[in-house]
Amino acid sequence: MAANEEYTPSKELVNVVVHSSEKLEGAASLLKILEDKASNEQIAPAELAAVQCIVETCASDLDVVSGQS
Repeated sequence: MAANEEYTPSKELVNVVVHSSEKLEGAASLLKILEDKASNEQIAPAELAAVQCIVETCASDLDVVSGQS
C-alpha cells in the first residue's frame, strides 16, 4: 500500500491512525502506571481490561479503515 509512490492515504485513514496512536500512547502510560503499582500491590483485572479495551478498539478501527483503502 504505502510502497506505491502514487498512493495517497485517505483523510479518514490518516485521522484513524493519528487518533489510534494517541490512544495507544495513553494505553502505554496506563501500563507503566500498572507496572509501578504491581511492585507494591495487586493489579485488578478491570485495570488490565481497560488497557486491553483501548488496544482492541484501536486494532478494530485500523482494520476497518485499512480495509476501505
